[in-house]
Order: sequence, then structure tokens, then C-alpha cells
Amino acid sequence: MRFKKFLLTTCFMSGILFSLSLQNVFAAQQESWSEWLRTLRQEAIDQGIRPELFDEVFQNIKAPNRTVLSYDKHQPEKRLTFLKYRNTRADQYRIAIGRKKLQQYRPLLNEIGQKYGVNPCFIVSLWGLETSYGTFMGKFPVVQSLATLAHDPRRATFFRKQLLYALQILNEGHIKNADFKGEWAGASGHPQFLPSSWHNYAVDYDQDGKKDIWSSYPDVFASIANYLSKNGWQKDQPWAIIVNVPESLTHLENQKISKTLAEWEALHVTTLKGQSWPEDKNLLAQLIRPDGGPNMLIFDNFNVIMKWNRSNYYAGTVGYLAEEICRSPL
Repeated sequence: MRFKKFLLTTCFMSGILFSLSLQNVFAAQQESWSEWLRTLRQEAIDQGIRPELFDEVFQNIKAPNRTVLSYDKHQPEKRLTFLKYRNTRADQYRIAIGRKKLQQYRPLLNEIGQKYGVNPCFIVSLWGLETSYGTFMGKFPVVQSLATLAHDPRRATFFRKQLLYALQILNEGHIKNADFKGEWAGASGHPQFLPSSWHNYAVDYDQDGKKDIWSSYPDVFASIANYLSKNGWQKDQPWAIIVNVPESLTHLENQKISKTLAEWEALHVTTLKGQSWPEDKNLLAQLIRPDGGPNMLIFDNFNVIMKWNRSNYYAGTVGYLAEEICRSPL
């Protein structure tokens, strides 16, 4: 009987201690968030963010967002072939809508394309792939997402920088906080720019005092074109050509070996279905074969798209969609 009473007492005391332990852990987490927020606030103010704006933005953000953390730590790893990836993202519906959008905004797109030296087909293609022409721009509050990822130690430095840029966007009045929404990792607007990309490339093309990539089509198109231009886009040069490659050259695939078109031609690399080579045979190109093919000679403009999204799959799909929208090799 005494032994049972001892066990009950021990279990009861263990339960209390466990409960207190959880409370202490929770309190420590809360203190950690509070301390982190305090230092962030001071840093933001030092960079010119108005204190009242900071307090207003964070008044309803009491802790990291669990959904954002879950997405960040459990991103899908399913591997598709390139053609499967391309054909699901640049399907016939997206191509058809892209053609309609190109016609709808053709005068504006031609004007911006001429100004920045970027083919409008690529502007529309990037727009279509990022948000399906502005249809799906995300519903996560940008500041909350970035604060969550900046507080988490995994990539804290990168996302703290993005968060401070986001606060600057609000501080300058380019968008209201209630409308500042995007995908879970903080990219937003029609082109899905992270705040640093907005800072570096967004354009106030309609000259209303705001670099509005969320609702101003002139600003959206000009910002996309400016991104490509500032990263080295070459007007009237190709992005890639699908080619036939002799078996003896397959060892050169994906090796980042640059040769002129004349040199590739001399090695009996030929265009698919007899497509014409670019006139400038001194253009440098690299041979790649994304998983599942096809073989492609890629040029500098392909690598510029890679700066937007460092994926052969993505860059290949951007170029393919651009050509399909404009019904022409580019």
C-alpha cells in the first residue's frame, strides 16, 4: 500500500515537473522571439524604418508561422524528367493565354522591349511561369513569412536581409501591408520578386511614384525586362537551339565547355529538323542535356535566365514557352 502511494506521488510530481518544463521551454521560445524582435526593431529604425510602421506591421505577429516553417523544412524532392516538367508548366492552356496576353498588351510590351533590349516574348513567358499571368500570386503575408524564416537559424542571415528590404518597401509606400502577400518564402507580385530583387530591379515605369509589381502592368513588364537587361541579356541573340549530337560527343554534355557555333558545326552537331544556325558563327555555346533530353546548345541569354532561377529545367521552359507564345524560334 505504501509502495502504491509512493508511485502515485512520484508520478504526480513527475507530471508537475514535466508540465513546468514545457512551460519553461515555451517561455524561453517566447523570450527568444521577443529578444529577436527587439534587436530587429532597432536595426530597422537605424536603417530609416519609421518606428510606428514597424510596430504596426508586427503588432499581430506574435511568433513564427508554423506553416511556413513546415514548407521550408519539408520541401518536395520528387524528380521529374525535363520534358515532363516543361510540358506540365508550359501546357497548351498556358501557351494560349500567353498569346492572348501578348496581343492584349502588345503596344506596351513592344515599347518596353525596345527600351530594355528584351524580346517581349520572354517578358510574357516569365510572367506566365511565375504567376500564370498574375492569376496566382500567393496569399502568405510577406512580412510574417520573412520574419519566420529570418528568426529560424537555418538561413537567418539571408532572410533577415529580405525582411529589412520588405520593411523598406512598406516604409516608402509602394504597397500597403494588408496587400503585401506572396508565396510562403516571401516572393511576391506578378514576377514573384524577393524584396532584394525588387530593390535591385523594380521600375516605376508609369511614373506614379511607386514601383508597383503587384498591380501596375507597366511596372511589372518593365521590372522583368530590367532584371534581364541588368543581368546581361543580349538583344537579338538566341537563347538555345535543340540539336542532334553524334554519339562520340555525348561526353561533352553538361560539362560547361564553350565552343563557337562554327566549332560545334565542325564536330557534326546539327540543328533539329534542319533549323537554320544563327548567322554569327562566332557565338559561344555550351552543350547540355537536361534529364530526359533533348540536347541543347545554350547561349548567354540562357545563363541570364538561370540567374532568375538556377535551374536548367526552368530556363529551358522559359525559352520554350516564349517560342510557343510567339510561334517562332528565338
